[in-house]
Amino acid sequence: MRDFLRPYPALFADGDSSASRLAFSCLAAAATFPRAPRRRIADLGALSTILFGVDDITDRVAQDGTDQDAGELFRELSSVLSGAPPEGGGTRPVEQAVHAWHAWCERFRTYEGAAAYLPELARQLERTGEAMAREHVWATGGRPWPSYEEYLPNALVTFLYHTWWSAALAMCDPEPAGTGAWRALEPVTDLGAACLRLANDVRTFERERGEGKPNAVLILERTGMSTEAAVERVSAHIRELNAEFAAAIAGLPAELAWAADGQYRCVTFSGGWYMARDTHAYTVRDLAADAEAHRR
Repeated sequence: MRDFLRPYPALFADGDSSASRLAFSCLAAAATFPRAPRRRIADLGALSTILFGVDDITDRVAQDGTDQDAGELFRELSSVLSGAPPEGGGTRPVEQAVHAWHAWCERFRTYEGAAAYLPELARQLERTGEAMAREHVWATGGRPWPSYEEYLPNALVTFLYHTWWSAALAMCDPEPAGTGAWRALEPVTDLGAACLRLANDVRTFERERGEGKPNAVLILERTGMSTEAAVERVSAHIRELNAEFAAAIAGLPAELAWAADGQYRCVTFSGGWYMARDTHAYTVRDLAADAEAHRR
């Protein structure tokens, strides 16, 4: 899978971190679906890696842009998902992201459940583009930063958890149910996304302070809270959301037990990881060192 992504260096913040991002992405996929075949784990890991790169581009880590550019990028991703060929020669960061997505979609369409879940995945892409555009306006001073209560509904969408899961369901559903399954899972997915977004915010607020991005901790600081109090407030909210998430998981119907287990594993693994490590600069060497320390 590293060779699959090698032609698209713009997906990686430093142009050369495919190994580190792919390592984390595949670990998270394997933790979510521990019994999935290797190819499925690789494709899910590649999906996460591409989405990481798209997020960087819309955050202006890799390329300056506007809120309109952010929305247009996700509309093009949705169009490519539906079978339209990508535009451009694939050299600019946005073009590389779209070409990588096109190559991944070719693999995605080979899964039995792709057709059933494709409309929902397309909807989530467009919804994410709208949320990314809104976030871009806040980050660039086009509008005042939102309140904490206004921020989270938008931020849980820009975390791309919904996008990833609408694709993962297509790839892993033993009896592809499409809209019916998503309707039952969407409230759980909202809670899982909120848990992970806030855990990520606690881990990354110092870096995002320098980037000028809205972040739950930084928004609370602007209300007059100390950093320590803001971190504790967000951490307490994560604990509340984790309890709601576990209760919602327990209430899913029996036929969705496989998805409930995956969502629980996904949030538990990634939430714990974000509270311990920033994935932004995590390398394969870091992973090997952590694995060795765990064995001792």
